[in-house]
Amino acid sequence: MGALFQFDKMLPTPEPEAKGKLKSKRQVEVFTHGNKLFLRIGAVNSQNSGDNCYTVQLSRSDANELVSSINAGIEYIKL
Repeated sequence: MGALFQFDKMLPTPEPEAKGKLKSKRQVEVFTHGNKLFLRIGAVNSQNSGDNCYTVQLSRSDANELVSSINAGIEYIKL
């Protein structure tokens, strides 16, 4: 069975990573494969290419910590 994508979206890239290009984005993916969980960030303005992307495997505890950190950040930006 292939990968099951939980999240797959092009998200805005901040400067200086955008290198002066307006409306630059990176593909962000969260997916499962082989009973494992992965997070992948793609190259600037490169959708579904598989080139120059960075993938990490997340343990259950790391994934929970990441979710908790994102939720804390969401609360911070609500202020």
